[in-house]
Amino acid sequence: MRRRADTIGTMALKSPLQIFVRIGALKRFHALREKTRALPVHVAWDRRRTDRRTASSGAPSDRRQGDRRADPPFTWTTADFVVVQEPEDQTD
Repeated sequence: MRRRADTIGTMALKSPLQIFVRIGALKRFHALREKTRALPVHVAWDRRRTDRRTASSGAPSDRRQGDRRADPPFTWTTADFVVVQEPEDQTD
C-alpha cells in the first residue's frame, strides 16, 4: 500500500509539538505561527507572569536538599521560545 506524500511527514510525529513563546516577543510569535502553519505544531504564549517557586515555603516533611529544576533550554534565553512535545497517550 502506498502512502500519499503529504501525509508521510505528519505520520512520523506521534504526538504534536507545542511552542511556547515568551510574552512580549510579538515578532517571534507571529513568525513561528506563520512558519508552522502547515505543520502539526501549536504555537501559544507562555502564560506565566512570575516564577511560582521563588519563595522557599517547603513543607516540614520536605527532604529535598536543593532545587531540582534544570536550567531553561537555550532557545528560551536566546530566542524567546521553547519547544515541548506532548506525551503520548498511555491507553492501550
